[in-house]
Amino acid sequence: MTHSPDPAYKAQTEKEEKPSHFRLLMVALATCALVAGAGYHYSGSGTGSSTAPLAGGAADQNSDTAQPRAGVQLSLIAPDKAADALAMSSFSEKEQADILAAVKRRELRLVAMPIFDATGTGGTVTVICGTTRQTVLLQPKPTVLILPITVAGNVDIIPSSDPGNVGIGSGVVTMFGPQALPIMHQGDTLGLTVIAQ
Repeated sequence: MTHSPDPAYKAQTEKEEKPSHFRLLMVALATCALVAGAGYHYSGSGTGSSTAPLAGGAADQNSDTAQPRAGVQLSLIAPDKAADALAMSSFSEKEQADILAAVKRRELRLVAMPIFDATGTGGTVTVICGTTRQTVLLQPKPTVLILPITVAGNVDIIPSSDPGNVGIGSGVVTMFGPQALPIMHQGDTLGLTVIAQ
């Protein structure tokens, strides 16, 4: 008597492992992000937005759709250290009190934006964030500006001194390290979207 094996115990062929499409997708996305960042950096140098700030200090909101804003991730200042950070800022006492009250109400967050001279040409820029304006002399060593934003906020940088023919080249220190910004000439406005991390 011969017994044939039970069909439930027959050896089954193993499926071949297919390469992960997730890994391929992540590599493609990282490559696209690098190419887009480099393209923005090189296409933006020497040509800034010609949007001038309005008299009230806020940037023209309609220009945001015409000119893309570079996104930068900056360090969030803890709410319990907000008073100390504001005390070292260039804000007036009334501005400091108003900003601190908004931070306590959780309407605003504070971020530190170290800004520096990226090209060695010097110059002075004005940084506009909401209704606040801060003017800073660019130096090779970063100057830390305190910016009041919500979760993310638009920041405009405009030349305050004559940039001359070479322009003003600023840079910021982000969560990922120093980042050179496009060169600005007279009448240019450099728009950034700041994200608190």
